[in-house]
Amino acid sequence: MMSCNTRQAVQLLKRPEVGRWLLRISGLPVSPGTRKEPGWRTYRISMYQDHVLDIHRSDEPMQWLLHPWQSPSFQPVSLQKSDPEIQLVKNLAARGLYAAGIDAGQLVIMAASPHRAKIVKVLPDWSAQDADRYLQKAHQWWERRQRLHAQVLHQLGADPEFALRRTGKLEHEMALASQYLKVSGTVGCDTTRYREELAMHQHPVAELRPEPSEDPDELFFRIREALQLAYDKINDPAIECLAGGMPFRGYPIGGHIHFSGLTPTFSLRRKLDAYLALPLVLIEDDGCLERRKRYGFLGDVREKAYGFEYRSLPSWLVHPVVTRGVLHLSRLVAASHAQLSAKPHLQVSLVKAYYRGEKDVLVPYVRQVWEELRQLPGYRLSAIHLDRYFSYLLSGISWPASVDMRKTWELR
Repeated sequence: MMSCNTRQAVQLLKRPEVGRWLLRISGLPVSPGTRKEPGWRTYRISMYQDHVLDIHRSDEPMQWLLHPWQSPSFQPVSLQKSDPEIQLVKNLAARGLYAAGIDAGQLVIMAASPHRAKIVKVLPDWSAQDADRYLQKAHQWWERRQRLHAQVLHQLGADPEFALRRTGKLEHEMALASQYLKVSGTVGCDTTRYREELAMHQHPVAELRPEPSEDPDELFFRIREALQLAYDKINDPAIECLAGGMPFRGYPIGGHIHFSGLTPTFSLRRKLDAYLALPLVLIEDDGCLERRKRYGFLGDVREKAYGFEYRSLPSWLVHPVVTRGVLHLSRLVAASHAQLSAKPHLQVSLVKAYYRGEKDVLVPYVRQVWEELRQLPGYRLSAIHLDRYFSYLLSGISWPASVDMRKTWELR
């Protein structure tokens, strides 16, 4: 069933300072005002979730010094146009709509190049004269999108990342994963280089790529086997493996989870945020806060042929209790998301607590969602692992991100 804007979200956006704050704290570039800057083009984009319904761009007005001679006019832009600047604007609009907590609306975005754009404002409605047409287009898109998958979770997968630390010197230093691992395989290198000073063949971050499974326990044991394989391939007692959010400054790592058979609707993404991303903050270290300056924003997904990849979480390989809990919780939330009620995106204090790591604010929230999850029929299938996981979250300790995973996982 198609979702619509909630009354609470619309009320929040009626306070412009709140809407701009939601965008900024989500890491989105926001224009300081509505006045058009010389050399920047203005776009008006009507959206339903991450689908662009219509897009218009202003013509560049004639300029005399810094003052336009006439007001700009807006012309329609082809949705099929492959202009890199338009693609940037589309991506920014989808993120902005999600961060603002709504499913449908219009955004005004200014752009100067394929690399520079800013959101001016987000409106929780469409223009009155186009509303019926947009609703029909949105409904048609929704139906097509839902038919792509059975909308039943088939398998769970993951490709969690980790970093290598060289020991034995006065100060520990990062080792390049590409020095020990190939790019492909069950254990390999992530191809992102992060730092420009690295050569094309140098890859700093490693990742595990276990086969997906219907059973989170089976996936957990495949991850354990892959982690042991990583140590066997590295075969260097001076090298330690670290997880978390950013074991080394400038090199963020993540714990992506793959869901096959499902479409990443805004509703499903918000439930993954509510029950996976926010509770995990309770045990995260400072490196996770650093990671969220560039990665780990709420609702971060990438669509795939099999379904989608949820990318908001840091690397949860830090401890087997955390890994197993995250996998079981992922299956439970994906399978039961329609029955879940938490909506932290409508509570500014919870959004702020996520991005700023305010653990004390999130403790009562985590207790509440744990109790809600316990009432689900599917919880019984994973009760042992989920009880251990939530007890770990509420223990008041941070996960051992600086400890070699050989120790925490008790590997040989």
